[in-house]
Amino acid sequence: MGLGFLVPAFLAALAALAVPILLHLRHRDRDRPMRFPSLMFLEQLPIRTESRQRITDWPMLLLRLLALALLVFAFARPVLKDQRVISSDNRTKAVVILLDRSMSMGYTGVWPRALDSARAVIDRLEGKDRVALVAYDDAAEVVQRLTDDRAAVKGSLGAVEPMRRGTRLAPALRTARQLLLDAPFAAAEVIVISDLQRASASGIAGVEFPSGVQVRGIGVGGASWVNSSLRSLDARRVREGDRTLLAVKARVQNHALPAARQVTASLTVNGREATTASTSLTRDGETVITFTPVPAPDGAVAVRVALPPDSLVADDTLVAVVPRDDVLRVALVAPADMSASETLYLQQALGIGRAPQIQVERLTSAPSNAAALARTGVVLFWDFAPDASAALNTWVNDGGGIVLAAGRRLAARRSAMPPYAGITFSGLADRVSDRGGTLRDVRAEHALFTPFREAKDALTAVRAWRYPRGDASPTADILARFDDGVPAVLEQRMGNGRAMTLTVPLDNQYGDFPLQPAYLPFVRQLVLHTSGRDAAPLWLSTGESWSLPTALKNPVVTGPTGALTRPQADSAGAAVALPDAGLYTAYSERASGEPGGVLAVNVPFSESELTPMDTTELLLGVRTTSTAESAASANTDAPMTVEEMERRQNPWRVLLIVAALLLLAETILGTRGRRGMARRVVAGTTSNSSAGGSTPAGK
Repeated sequence: MGLGFLVPAFLAALAALAVPILLHLRHRDRDRPMRFPSLMFLEQLPIRTESRQRITDWPMLLLRLLALALLVFAFARPVLKDQRVISSDNRTKAVVILLDRSMSMGYTGVWPRALDSARAVIDRLEGKDRVALVAYDDAAEVVQRLTDDRAAVKGSLGAVEPMRRGTRLAPALRTARQLLLDAPFAAAEVIVISDLQRASASGIAGVEFPSGVQVRGIGVGGASWVNSSLRSLDARRVREGDRTLLAVKARVQNHALPAARQVTASLTVNGREATTASTSLTRDGETVITFTPVPAPDGAVAVRVALPPDSLVADDTLVAVVPRDDVLRVALVAPADMSASETLYLQQALGIGRAPQIQVERLTSAPSNAAALARTGVVLFWDFAPDASAALNTWVNDGGGIVLAAGRRLAARRSAMPPYAGITFSGLADRVSDRGGTLRDVRAEHALFTPFREAKDALTAVRAWRYPRGDASPTADILARFDDGVPAVLEQRMGNGRAMTLTVPLDNQYGDFPLQPAYLPFVRQLVLHTSGRDAAPLWLSTGESWSLPTALKNPVVTGPTGALTRPQADSAGAAVALPDAGLYTAYSERASGEPGGVLAVNVPFSESELTPMDTTELLLGVRTTSTAESAASANTDAPMTVEEMERRQNPWRVLLIVAALLLLAETILGTRGRRGMARRVVAGTTSNSSAGGSTPAGK
């Protein structure tokens, strides 16, 4: 058992106890003679003065000094230490190494430095210290759990290598925290070995570690870097006479090239090299590479652009999939007495654009047989709702799509609507007097509104002067409302198909929607979403997931490495994770024959930004749990630190109370008995000369 202090610097204040004593001993009374007239009328009272050069009241002085000394000790935070309990320095260590294996770690020279740093950490361990290895990119993988077999951990380092994936540190930190639960009594440490990219720090603000766990980073990236990376790719089909060609442009981002670099980029289409293009890359900034258009197949086209390799080879290639160019047929069913001008804006908007090309056929009744419906992607009823036929219901359940654009005719309809409508109409809303109704409560996350995620105000600018009122059925999903609460866009799932109902006017008679910039992308996305052919991006990023086409039965997916995945379907369909960059192919039942979908996956461009940051900045968001949380989660048999023991003992509170009591006692004693009374001494008659004045008269 020993005595220690948390803040021993406060003990220096004990030297101040000598100040009152020195001042007391050095005190001198200095008399100043003052001229005064005759003292004959004053009584002579000789005053005895005591020397101030010695201490006459030792008990009071010691009482005061003791009170001040206790205050000093209280601020120094004393603690009684039991060396058998506080043996934290003698505890075994539990070290978790987080090794970054993202794409950027493949830069020339970085990976060997990372492996060397990991081996150095392992070599510094002693005795029964344990170590674990976690490799991370945009996800974390436990390569080796906590073990004292350091040779095994070194051997597992050989199985780790950089991957074509992004970087996220947060999942790795959470994995390390779980691993440390296997060593509750050890001195815990988490070591991050990385090139310290800024993008990797996203999401670590919510990561917490118990009090006492040390988290530090080892940077292995270079202070400077040179790199050229493919940033993006634009591929589209163009018509040249009676041929369809594929036009491709690639954008290259350059950083700190020593000089302009002459390169020849290659374009591969469906696995075969189609053409090349030579260009000069600038030292810094962006360079656009334009390839000569090449013949485009009818189906989905897998495109690959490659640059000559440089210091970071993994970002010198980019893949994309251009969707097939077959025609999407829309059956526009309208009343026979409706003029062609009423649907003019809709037909013109759907006729613009390709991939896919939308072909509109105007009818006065819905296709009634399975053969006609099989050639149709969407049946669009324009203010017209016939009875649902058995063939139409079967077609929708098998994956077809219905759009019901309601207007004044359906608003006046009093009979029951078909099940796919999802609404019961109750009249026409007239908003002419208040300048029209506007859209509110738009579900921006829904796939129907994908074109407006970067321009959320585009739809709220639409105004409708007259539109049908109605009540949505319990099975309908309301995607948007008017500002008076009336449903504006509804969706219902019917088997594998969809039914969309719109009360927002699509013509220019009852609203200004066709005159707004949002009209064209909205009606195209409406048809693509309803048909199940939402406009797919050219590629996705690693770490995302792929929602497979609903038409695939018992899907199986092959990845870039050739591994097979059979995702399980739920109410939202089947989805597969995308951990690696490359091409993914989906099939029905077995991985052979005609694929049902092809998807390209690339590493996020941020992975090519190699500027490192300081380790303290990387780990700035990592927090430790509060004292109460740590105490609640810790085992009571775990060794306590000096700080934890002092918090339990709290001796400074006792010292403050004792010091206050001593000061109170000093006050009471100083005002009682002889110490609290003024003494008057009357002496005999002395000579006038001894009084220091003139001789009184009459003597």
